[in-house]
Amino acid sequence: MAAPTISWHRGGSELEPSASRAAFVAAARRGAAMVEVDVRQSADGVLVCVHDPDLPGIGPVAHATLAGTDVFTLEQFLDDLDREDPERRIVVHYDLKDAGYELEAVDALVERHRPFFVTTGEVPSIVLLRRERPDVPAYLTIGRSAAGLSRWATLRLRLSELFPEATIRSCAATGIAIHQTLAWWPTRWWCRRRDLPVAVWTVDADADLQKWLRRPIAVLTTNRPLAALALREAL
Repeated sequence: MAAPTISWHRGGSELEPSASRAAFVAAARRGAAMVEVDVRQSADGVLVCVHDPDLPGIGPVAHATLAGTDVFTLEQFLDDLDREDPERRIVVHYDLKDAGYELEAVDALVERHRPFFVTTGEVPSIVLLRRERPDVPAYLTIGRSAAGLSRWATLRLRLSELFPEATIRSCAATGIAIHQTLAWWPTRWWCRRRDLPVAVWTVDADADLQKWLRRPIAVLTTNRPLAALALREAL
């Protein structure tokens, strides 16, 4: 059984502040095999490396004009990777946070000849990518926030995530990115029987890292990639 690839979540947080430009550069320089980056699009069409829907002092990314600002852009991220990793060794774990800009975001990596796979919780985005960019690996994210949902709606959401097989089939996802609390063995077994890679997120505690490093999963996403690599080597 091959050990899972370690995905440096937002560039990792052990060397530089998480999700900062410096974190991604440090990850590349430390030999990361895979880095995870969040991507959104602003109102003026700029693709930015931002996780949260709102930016402090600016407001919702989707409603903001960000051209010419100092917000970290996808172009800067890719320029840094091209400089630090000219051989295109690093795989980009490409997390699209919204719908509406999927093809533009994917084409930006294709044009750079950078290996990558997409993760998104938006089922229509998976359907679009599988139809328009069938060669692009498109993973369905399982483990959406229940913030603002009623107790009944939360229960329905969690049940659908514990039994995601119908959704995976309906959108023809090529893999799943699943929260560690939802990644129980029946779902992993179902994916393994169909050769669908499983990426588990976001695993940080030592005990959890050791547990998932022993599991037959493809990717382990963590904010502590150096700790994960050390544990993987020890195991």
